Amino acid sequence: MNSRPYPALEALSISPASGALGAVIEGLDVGNLDSEEIAAVRMLLDEYSVLVFRDQNLTPEDQIAFTANFGAVEQHPLYRSAILDGYPEILVLEHKNHQWVNGRNDVWHSDVTFSEKPPLGSVLYCRAITEGLGDTLFCSMRQAYDTLSPGMQQMLGQLTAEHSSARMVVRNNSEGYNVPIDDVPPPVNHPVVRTNLANGKKNLFVNPIYTICFSGMTEKESDPLLNYLYEQATRPDNIYRHRWRVNDVVMFDNRCAMHYVVLDYGPEMHRLMHRTTAAGDKPV
Repeated sequence: MNSRPYPALEALSISPASGALGAVIEGLDVGNLDSEEIAAVRMLLDEYSVLVFRDQNLTPEDQIAFTANFGAVEQHPLYRSAILDGYPEILVLEHKNHQWVNGRNDVWHSDVTFSEKPPLGSVLYCRAITEGLGDTLFCSMRQAYDTLSPGMQQMLGQLTAEHSSARMVVRNNSEGYNVPIDDVPPPVNHPVVRTNLANGKKNLFVNPIYTICFSGMTEKESDPLLNYLYEQATRPDNIYRHRWRVNDVVMFDNRCAMHYVVLDYGPEMHRLMHRTTAAGDKPV
């Protein structure tokens, strides 16, 4: 970042986490931010897409309050297998005793894009982990868009795509790691190229689990181009791999990043995350 318009940034250590996206922020207690620090975090999220805050000590109230600085804190519209007792805003993501709670998430995706107003982003707070296992990968959909040819960018900018939870529901119900989901919400259509209104930057807004096809096309017609876009997005040089430590807080921008949980741990490992989600706007 070339300039720091907020004085609060001057007190921080900001280290890029990878060449594509992500930054490690030191010098902030995310459970106790003033208005200037909140504005600075928002700007950093717009810039880096993934923010890492190490060694945090959050109560459930702290995590909910931090998330609420960026949008109304909302529950997942379908997952109800586990929420934190007394705190319905906190979704429990856990693997313990050979079982997953609220899914494995070993598929590239952006959260809840089947909603008319997908989330702005989410906050993950690591409560239990074996370091070196169960990492989370993030990829930049902004960089993926920027690497495309001008002709491809122009064509994609004229398209919308259909998003649906149908594939996720089938996966959830067939593997049985959550309370069965009975109803699939109706599909929605979003622009394939999304614009961040804060900085004008564009990015791809498609993902393998929720994007079904381009609007007005069949899945068979859509798949070759969608798969090409996913290949571009998940190239090794476009990925940040977060290696979790207990008390890490990671905030990620759902508008311009996909994520994926590495399933490299055995049945005995305890992996526990508390997730909160900030509401977003209709993509443009």
